Amino acid sequence: MNAHVSRFTSHAPLDWRSVARAVAGQTVGCDVRYLQVTGSTNDDVRRLAEQGASEGTVVLADAQTAGRGRAGKSPWLTPPRTSIALSILLHPHLPPEQLGRLSMAAGVAAIDAVEAATALRPALKWPNDVVAGGRKLGGILVESVIRGGSVACVIAGIGLNGNLRASDLGPLPDAAVAPTSLLEELGAPVGREAIVIALLRAFDSAYAALRRGEFEAIWERYRSALTTLNAHVRIREATAEADAIEGVAVDLTRDGALIVRLPSGERRIFGHGEVSVRMRRET
Repeated sequence: MNAHVSRFTSHAPLDWRSVARAVAGQTVGCDVRYLQVTGSTNDDVRRLAEQGASEGTVVLADAQTAGRGRAGKSPWLTPPRTSIALSILLHPHLPPEQLGRLSMAAGVAAIDAVEAATALRPALKWPNDVVAGGRKLGGILVESVIRGGSVACVIAGIGLNGNLRASDLGPLPDAAVAPTSLLEELGAPVGREAIVIALLRAFDSAYAALRRGEFEAIWERYRSALTTLNAHVRIREATAEADAIEGVAVDLTRDGALIVRLPSGERRIFGHGEVSVRMRRET
């Protein structure tokens, strides 16, 4: 057993009270709500926002039955008492064109938390996947609530596969990416509480930096963790009926858009929510 992996079993309920105590005093985690089962933690936070919940409110669920992927296309299921499913209420006061920075901050927080709690070093696949060994370990979904033409709040959802076999997850809708879990990667169950605490602490720190305008370190960390850069990618725009576009992902803008060099040499920029990306190996 890896020395960094605790001896929690996959059947223990999440000790959310210990999580709440550990992050007391932070913005992110100022109010921690726990649900044994829910449809979507993002939807739960949206309802709490409508009821006037404080910024930094977190919803944790021990089972999630209707989690969403980006654009609602990839269901994210969380079997009972196995994994991590949480969402955070934010009021970032960022211009709409910079909201992609929150996705980057969430991705960085997720991989840093897993590494701190388990010594596993996951990576990121643009735009919103947490990966290990080329397989999908988790996902990020950041959604904006718009009222009167402006951003009323933002909901950052983070999911990580924990103490279950990849075979229990079934195939993902994106056949180019196979699923994995912390149990698969580490060979032993993990203590989910330690990962959640590390995640909320890392996100609180990154969010504070964003609010102060200190984004460069987040961008550099996100960019360095991307498996997508310098890879051949196949891109299909969500609203287009045209054939998919192929090229090489060469860089990232400061707001998280992917810069792709086409075979013609032209460079095109693709933002979050506009495309699906499939990395293609050279033959």
